[in-house]
Amino acid sequence: MARAEDTQARLYQNLIDAGYGEDMAKYCLSFAQNGEWNRLCNELAKHKTVLLATLHKSEKQIDCLDYLVYEINRKYLIGGKQNA
Repeated sequence: MARAEDTQARLYQNLIDAGYGEDMAKYCLSFAQNGEWNRLCNELAKHKTVLLATLHKSEKQIDCLDYLVYEINRKYLIGGKQNA
């Protein structure tokens, strides 16, 4: 059976890997240590919301870049005159 320290170390590392800073990871770890699983799950859900918002913003930026490349290709490289 895994020791409590090992479980806590894995949880801490997972929080770091999920993008938490050291202080927030320790804060979340305190919920687990105190058996406050609902509070921990609420905090994880909030962090997921932030990560998804960041992802969606990045996706929008990528879409803008794709459109820009498409327009450049259409107007200047493929369909238009190619400038050397």
